Amino acid sequence: MKVLITGGMGVNGAVLARSMVRDGERPVLLDNRADFSLIRDIKDQVDWVEGDVTDAQFLDKVVGDYGVTHFAHLAALMPEPAEADPRLGIKVGVDGTVNILEVARARNIKRVVFTSSKAVYGELLGEFGPPQYKPVDESHPKNPADLYGTIKVCCEEVGRYYRNRYGIEFIALRYSTIYGPGKEARHGALSFYGQLIEKGMAGEKWVIESGGDQLNDAVYVGDVAQSVRRALTAPPSDVWQFNIGTGKGSTPRQFLDALNQICPNHKIQMGSGNSQLGRSKQSFCIFDISAARKHIGYEPAYDVEKGVGDYVETIKRLRS
Repeated sequence: MKVLITGGMGVNGAVLARSMVRDGERPVLLDNRADFSLIRDIKDQVDWVEGDVTDAQFLDKVVGDYGVTHFAHLAALMPEPAEADPRLGIKVGVDGTVNILEVARARNIKRVVFTSSKAVYGELLGEFGPPQYKPVDESHPKNPADLYGTIKVCCEEVGRYYRNRYGIEFIALRYSTIYGPGKEARHGALSFYGQLIEKGMAGEKWVIESGGDQLNDAVYVGDVAQSVRRALTAPPSDVWQFNIGTGKGSTPRQFLDALNQICPNHKIQMGSGNSQLGRSKQSFCIFDISAARKHIGYEPAYDVEKGVGDYVETIKRLRS
């Protein structure tokens, strides 16, 4: 199996690549920027190509040159850049996905794994939000509240068409809140957990007035990588949309407690209670991950303590 990872230099792509390298594979990483900061430790163990998913001819050439057999399609514009430049957001997201699927069709590549998001559901209110947190499954209505979520819905529907029309095994993985090494640097305010961990490591003072008890399903990038790899190799199925998270809630206080075990001299203060934690929309939730367990064999491996520990160790290794 030869996997092409689009967005391979990103937060999720880097961890996926590292997981594959660890098992003796040599993935092809496609990205439009030569930023090796997140893969410094495996740079010589992957094939890297600078380019863009919006260039269909280039994509086809890469697939042919490297003998690609599977796509892990992670490339996307994050919410703020997409809102700032909707045409570019749609070009990268929707056009890029069509290009991937067209190359897959032409090259007879059957499996395309696409990283989607809980943003397809929009705001999670009523019984699905606080304080009840009824688990959200894949049948929950799609009602995106921003362009990022709208693009993810469009990509999933394009994937549905290619499944039905051409038999391509398109699989969409809808992630809850992701945290992992590089999120704070790459995504800034969008990464509350990344800020918490990295500010704590750096000894920066940060006063969080409230929100220590805010429940949310936060999934570590190690489990993101696991889910993609399982989706790449799972038996064919008519079920192809999966919620990926931990299946339970955690709080910022739990993250701070885990960080305290590693960095006891951090200067973060955190108040109690619930808070939007800087978000403008209510998206805190808990995912029902039973479909992913059943159909692709996904099982979360990282609780808060293990996730924070791996995050800290990875950052130290990449900076050494």
